[in-house]
Amino acid sequence: MKNAVCVLMCMCGVSMAHAFTITNGDFETGGGENISNVTGWYDFNTGGFWEGAWQTNAPWITPNGTNVIVLSAYGSSTEDPLAGQSYLYQSIGTAAGQTSVKIGFDWGHPDDVGPGRFDKVTVSVFASDGSFVAADNTDIYGAAGVTLLDFASFEHTALATGGEIWSVVANLDLSGANVGDEIFLRFNSASEWPVIDNVYIVPEPMTLALLGLGGLLIRRKR
Repeated sequence: MKNAVCVLMCMCGVSMAHAFTITNGDFETGGGENISNVTGWYDFNTGGFWEGAWQTNAPWITPNGTNVIVLSAYGSSTEDPLAGQSYLYQSIGTAAGQTSVKIGFDWGHPDDVGPGRFDKVTVSVFASDGSFVAADNTDIYGAAGVTLLDFASFEHTALATGGEIWSVVANLDLSGANVGDEIFLRFNSASEWPVIDNVYIVPEPMTLALLGLGGLLIRRKR
C-alpha cells in the first residue's frame, strides 16, 4: 500500500506540476461598480471605463448578481474576431507538452440589453517565447515573440429584455507551443457589450482519475 501511495503521489505531482491555473477567474477580487482595471488580468483601461474591458457588480448590468466583466464594442471588428481594444488576458502557466486546454466560462448579455441585440465573445490562447512583456494597455494579439495557438468564438442574439448568461467550454489546441513557452489566455469582444464570468480550467480526465484514486487509497489505508 505504501508503494502504491508513493507512485500515485509521484504521478499526481507530475500532473499538477504541468497544470494551468487561472487568477481571479470569478472577478470577485477587486470588484465593484464599474472598475476599469481588472484585477489579476492585463487589459485596456485608458479613457472611460466603458471603452475597454471593465469589472462591475452594477445591478443594472450584471445578469447573475455577482461581479462580471463587460467587454466593450470600442475598436471591435466583425471581420477579425480577435481585433478590438476591448480585451483582457493573463499568463496561465508554461507549456510542458500539453496538446490542448479546455477553458470553461459563463458569458451572455447584461441586464440592460434589449431583445434582438447580437453579442459575440472570443477566447484564445497564445504562446510567448519569453520576449513579450505583458502590461495593461499592451495587447498580446499581434505582439512580437508571440504565437496565436487557437481561438473559439461564441455568439448569440438576445431573446428578451433583461440579462442572460450561460456556461460554455472551449477546447483550445496547444500543439503549436514549444516546451517552456509561456501560455496566455485572452478574451475579447467583436460585438456590442457581452459579459463574461467564472473562468476556469476544465480538469483532464486523467487528473480527476488520479485524484479520485488517491482519495480511495487514503480511505483504505485508514
